[in-house]
Amino acid sequence: MEYKSLAVFSSIVIFGILETLIPFFQYHQTLLKRVIHNLILGLVNSLLVNLTVILILKSLWKPTLSQGFFYDLNLPWLHFILSFLLLDLYMYTWHRLIHTWGFAWRFHKVHHTDRWMNISTAYRFHPVEVIVSNIPKIGLIYLLGITPNAWILYESLFAISLVFHHSNFALPFKIDKFLSYFIVTPNYHRAHHCQLTKYLNSNYTSLLTIWDIIFQSRYYPPQPETIQFGVPEETRNFNVISLLKLPFVPVNKHD
Repeated sequence: MEYKSLAVFSSIVIFGILETLIPFFQYHQTLLKRVIHNLILGLVNSLLVNLTVILILKSLWKPTLSQGFFYDLNLPWLHFILSFLLLDLYMYTWHRLIHTWGFAWRFHKVHHTDRWMNISTAYRFHPVEVIVSNIPKIGLIYLLGITPNAWILYESLFAISLVFHHSNFALPFKIDKFLSYFIVTPNYHRAHHCQLTKYLNSNYTSLLTIWDIIFQSRYYPPQPETIQFGVPEETRNFNVISLLKLPFVPVNKHD
C-alpha cells in the first residue's frame, strides 16, 4: 500500500503545482475554501476503506483460500494486463450505472456538486458510494484471483489519473485531445462535469478511454472553456456535513 500512498501524495503535489501555475479556469474562491471540505471527505473515505476493504482483501489473499480463475495463468505479464483491463472495465461499468440508477445518483451527485473542479474534487465522494463501489470489486478480485501486486498497480495508476483529470491544469488543447484517445485528460473529464445532461452522461471511464470508445459514450468538448461545472438544482455552497446529508435531502427542499 505504500506505493499507492506515494502515488497519491506525488500526484497531489505535482498537479497541485501545475494547476496553480498554469490554471485553466480562474477561481473566485480562496484555496482553503476550494479544497478543505473535499479533503476532509477524502480523509474520512480513506479511513473507511482501510478499516473495511483492505482488511477484507488481506483475508482473501491468504494462501489457504481459492486462487481464482487466473490461478493457472503461468504468464505474470498476461495476469497483470488482464487484471488491469478488467478492473478498469469494472470502474467504467460502475460509473455508468450510478449515473443511470436514480438512487445511486443521489450519492454520486455529491461529487458533481463541486462548481470549482480542482485536484481536491478527486476525493469529493460520499462514504456510502465509496464503500458500496468496492463490494463488487472485492468479488471480482476473489473470483479472478487478482494478486495484491496487480491490484496495487491498478489502484496506484487510478489514483494518479483521478487527480490528473480533475485538476485545473491547462494542458495544451492539442495535447489534451490527442491523449484523450488513450487516457482520461482534464478537458475530457471537464465535459463529464458539465451541467448539461447530454455531456454529463458521457465520458464515464476513469483511466483508459477505450471503454468510452467501445460503448459509444465518448465526447470531447470543442470549447472546454465554456463548460459550467456542477448540478443545476444544487447551486449552494456545501460543507462536509451538508455533503454527507445531501443524498437524503429532497431536491429543492433544503433546510
